[in-house]
Amino acid sequence: SQANWLFVLLVSITMTAVMSFGILFLRMGWQADFFLIWFGDFLIGCCLSVPTGFLVVPLIRRWIDRYTE
Repeated sequence: SQANWLFVLLVSITMTAVMSFGILFLRMGWQADFFLIWFGDFLIGCCLSVPTGFLVVPLIRRWIDRYTE
């Protein structure tokens, strides 16, 4: 469904933004070019998290459904 597709997309992007920001901040601290560095990391993260969300989330959902029915 469209709602599920949008949910996976938005969760993947949001989690990538929060995690890449937090990890970069903890590793490097605040710097003048922080947002430029973060944005590059964020884009790379989205290239990994969005496809993973669409491939892994349905598998996990099926696995959970199978063992919780």
